[in-house]
Amino acid sequence: MFHPIRIAAILAVALPLALLLVGLAAATSGHADSARSVYRVARTFLIVELICGLILACAGAIYQSVAAARERQTYQPPGKLVDVGGYRLHLYCSGVGGPTVILEYGLVGTYLDWFYVQPEVAKFTRVCSYDRGGYGWSDPSPKERLPSIMAEELHTLLSTAGVKPPYIIAGHSFGAFNALAFAKLFPRETAGIILIDGSHPDESIPFSWQNKLWLRTMQWTMPFGLPRWREWCGGSNSDVRGIKTAITCRSQYQGSYYSHWEAFQRSAEEIRTLGTIGDIPLTVIARDPNRTNAQNNSTSEARWQSLQQQLTRLSTKSSYVIAQESGHAVPLQRPDVIVAVIRKMAEQARSESASEKN
Repeated sequence: MFHPIRIAAILAVALPLALLLVGLAAATSGHADSARSVYRVARTFLIVELICGLILACAGAIYQSVAAARERQTYQPPGKLVDVGGYRLHLYCSGVGGPTVILEYGLVGTYLDWFYVQPEVAKFTRVCSYDRGGYGWSDPSPKERLPSIMAEELHTLLSTAGVKPPYIIAGHSFGAFNALAFAKLFPRETAGIILIDGSHPDESIPFSWQNKLWLRTMQWTMPFGLPRWREWCGGSNSDVRGIKTAITCRSQYQGSYYSHWEAFQRSAEEIRTLGTIGDIPLTVIARDPNRTNAQNNSTSEARWQSLQQQLTRLSTKSSYVIAQESGHAVPLQRPDVIVAVIRKMAEQARSESASEKN
């Protein structure tokens, strides 16, 4: 069923248009006086709609401004904002010890995607999550949204913040591209890579005109409070809903999502040309192919699982793990699986480091 707002929007366009068509029909049939009368009514409709639109826009802008100001007072970045060359990225670290685990979220998200993973990892080693440029608490980045560039940004962020290597990079979904780019650019600083239902260069994620229109609509109407009012931003996780609303109900967030998605195919091509990561330890965590809703499209699921298996070929030291009963959102649905893999890889890295010293 149509929502009342959608019905109102349709009527706002349809009624004046219908009147204009009636007026045109009257004019072409020789009823000039009737046509002028209809045009006057149509003009009145348009003027009233314009006035109502301006009033609603002003009210929405006030609503958005007040809500955003309240959120700025209520929520603060848990980490620190680090200057990486004229713009700041948000870095949130917890725990002690090494190697340090770096958490990379997917195409759209924030450091909050690791809400259930980071506290558990912090119990046995140092772990950092962060917001890429334009997401979460971070400033927009002036650079292209390609894995090599974002890996360089991450390296600058860690170096400037004094977070020393070696690192274990865990990348979920699109974050797998950035993790692999980091390992390729900085192999001596990378103790291991974990790809969590990660994107594959041969994966196709078309950026359709419908998606483009939706994201631009979100971005352009955000200053007027429409997405916030309709709850199109903020997410459904009650544990972090307040702070997630504060950092996602902003135009720059939607703009960053658009930029990442627009560059996805070029990102995939960049990863395709990187080649392997040698003998850097690699673990691929894949979603469960036997979960209930996976049976709805067994062909696409089988292809996805095949792509996940192919990712293990990127390293001569790889392993494969299935996150039982989990869909794509493994960090939310089976964080324990991720934590267990990180623990194992961290212990192996410590053991190898101790052997080298002896």
